[in-house]
Amino acid sequence: MTGSAVFGGSTSISLRPARRLSYGGRLGGDPAITAMLWGHGAGAPVGRTRVHGLRKGGGSSVSDIKESLDAVLRRRREHLPVVDEQMERWTRIRQLARELRDATRSAGAAGPQGPAHAALDSLDTEAIERAVQDCLDVLAGVRSRVGRNTVNIGVSGRARNGKSTVLQSLSGLDDQQIPSGRGQPVTAVRSRIYHSATDRGALLTMHTERSFLREVIAPYHAELGLDPAPGDLSAFALYDYPPPADAAGKADQPRLAPMLARVREAQEALGTYRHCLTGEVRTVDLSDIREWVAYPEGGAAPPVKRPYLAVRDAAITCAFPIDEVTALGLVDMPGLGELVPEAEAHHLDGLRNDVDFVIVVKRPTDTNAMWAEEDARALQLIASVCTVADVRDFTMILVNTGMCLPENIRALEDDLTQRLNGNEEHRGYWVVLEDGADRDVVRDRVLRPVLEHLATALPRMDEAVIADAIAVCRERTDAIATELAAWTAVLRTLAVPTSAEQTINRAERLREEVAASLQAWVDTLKARAADDFDDTEFLERVAEVHDDVRSWALDGFGEGAEAWRERALNRLRVDRASLPFASTELNRVRVEMARRFAAVDDVLTQRREDYWAGLVDALGSKLALLVRDASHDADVVRPQGYLQALARVLHDAYDPCPVLAGTLDSALDVRLDYHTRVLPHLRRALGVLLPEPDDPAGADGPTTLLAVPRTAEGAELLLERITQLARQAAYDAQAVLAREPATAAQALFAYGEQFEDSFVRSEQSEVEFRRLVGQFQDRMWPSDGAGAQAVTVQVRRVRGLVAELRRLIDDVDPRHPAAEGSRR
Repeated sequence: MTGSAVFGGSTSISLRPARRLSYGGRLGGDPAITAMLWGHGAGAPVGRTRVHGLRKGGGSSVSDIKESLDAVLRRRREHLPVVDEQMERWTRIRQLARELRDATRSAGAAGPQGPAHAALDSLDTEAIERAVQDCLDVLAGVRSRVGRNTVNIGVSGRARNGKSTVLQSLSGLDDQQIPSGRGQPVTAVRSRIYHSATDRGALLTMHTERSFLREVIAPYHAELGLDPAPGDLSAFALYDYPPPADAAGKADQPRLAPMLARVREAQEALGTYRHCLTGEVRTVDLSDIREWVAYPEGGAAPPVKRPYLAVRDAAITCAFPIDEVTALGLVDMPGLGELVPEAEAHHLDGLRNDVDFVIVVKRPTDTNAMWAEEDARALQLIASVCTVADVRDFTMILVNTGMCLPENIRALEDDLTQRLNGNEEHRGYWVVLEDGADRDVVRDRVLRPVLEHLATALPRMDEAVIADAIAVCRERTDAIATELAAWTAVLRTLAVPTSAEQTINRAERLREEVAASLQAWVDTLKARAADDFDDTEFLERVAEVHDDVRSWALDGFGEGAEAWRERALNRLRVDRASLPFASTELNRVRVEMARRFAAVDDVLTQRREDYWAGLVDALGSKLALLVRDASHDADVVRPQGYLQALARVLHDAYDPCPVLAGTLDSALDVRLDYHTRVLPHLRRALGVLLPEPDDPAGADGPTTLLAVPRTAEGAELLLERITQLARQAAYDAQAVLAREPATAAQALFAYGEQFEDSFVRSEQSEVEFRRLVGQFQDRMWPSDGAGAQAVTVQVRRVRGLVAELRRLIDDVDPRHPAAEGSRR
């Protein structure tokens, strides 16, 4: 059997509680496992009789006991690698289970509710996590057991029954190290005492400020209803605790008032231990250990020092008074029944993690000579942690007879024999009657019989613990495999597109959206190019420019009629002819009129800007996100700058989209200005202002009109005739410009139609849209983590986690049926 098989596999789907090994029976596990673990069969438990505390059938030598217990410890450590391997595996499974829970919740929170959400909501991640935690808990218990280098015996019991006295007798220590006394309880800190022939001292693990507040003070607040508990030491120091008399109502005051007194004592003494809350491990001489583990003696002068409050754990090392003792540890528990919050929880923690056997001390005094409810509760606490071994195999009741009246001793013995054990000598609790203060008696009649018993019983109990861990892990493994199979079946019903499919779908939707938007935009361009469409703004601008040119001509071409006539007369006299001046003036008027009519260019430029703005809107919001990072550039705000930036993005992408980018470049080459579109037609209208035709001999020209007398009357006539020609040219130019809106609209419609055709339907358009989405979809769908697409992403994540969990669960035991099913 391999190491993995010891703690893995599955034989049942039920989640039963851990089995209890009844005293007097055989281990309910596989004998082969027993033989593998210990090298021998599971022997029958040892029977016991009570003869003044001596166990019948004893007599093993000290050396034999030591050799047997040392062998137990060696065999325990052989299991460590297997346990560690399994804990590592289950820790990984727990991590994946938590990731599965988070992924499922994320999918449930993403996008609108749909079939995927309903399917995921039907899956129970908590069942898997609980099963995994069960395995980790049971394995942690096994590791705590097999990882120890000592056999540990706990000494427990109610306060004032001589528990500390018994510990002194077992360990050889005295009141300075293990305090005992009369009246109030004295043990304040759980201590562990280890045998060493050479070392003598104590290691104290101190609380941190945080652990002190969480583990010591917070339980008081919870019990007293004083929430919230202080979050730091300053808040604790200033907390206004009520007086004990006000702790609670009448019914609870007897229980809660002492607790309130304890927490007030801790507050008042804070200055005496605050500096110790460092979390460090400090070494203390045994002569100084008392104040660190015991309550202060009564009558101490204030301020009372309470350094024990800063101690989280105490480990004492000394030489025990027994020859050739094995690696032995004693665990000193605070007394049961103390009014300290969670004291019994700490007691149980000690039993689970540190103890192989428990000696429960009971002292028959005048008021304590009967087996009481508190004593029964002590055994119940012990039984609650002995989940696989009978508590009677795990426990001794030591009746501490020292300085007790014989009648009280007999009364307690009769009570234990007749009522607790029911006169079942071989099946009841192991009861020993001895003086706990007599070290020789405790050594020979308590400790040695216990060690002799453990030499035989520990292999049996260890085997039971390990077999139970195997069974629990197998059952939880099967339950998890069943749950994951159900998950797999549900997830198979969810059609989740692959990443490539998602990219293709997005590219197709984007192309469709852009095509629809561009077509709507082109339809508006087409409507403007219709015969019945009037560009009122452009026509008004043409009329405005025409009026300006006409007024300029009527005003003596900008210099006044009188000044013009005077200048004309002077030139006529100088040239002794009218034609040179008239030709020069016609040329000047023609050039100036062409310049002035260029004022309509602002409307044409606006038409081009409107065209680009409409194109930007038609491209849609998704493509706009590609130039979002360039929004700090003021030029991008303008339509032309935006289109240039978008073209650069497509050109410079690591997978360029040259066709789409080139189409954008072409859209920027829209020629709709005055000089390109209007001036060629306008020049023909201004031809009436030429001084003479290109072929003067073959056509009539204005020459005869320009020949006037060289007098004032001739200058007047020349002005009239040139003005008339200018007005005619202006009229013709206005007629030419009136036709331009339809021409410009036709041009823009053609530009737009060509763009839409090239951008959406070119041979490479479909490929480049996919390429575009493939590399920019994170920018074009930036918020999709909370949208519908997130559901598909998360479902894929859930599916991957389930598959990985199934592989890990199958690997726990390769023979598991789920493994074969998954391979099939």
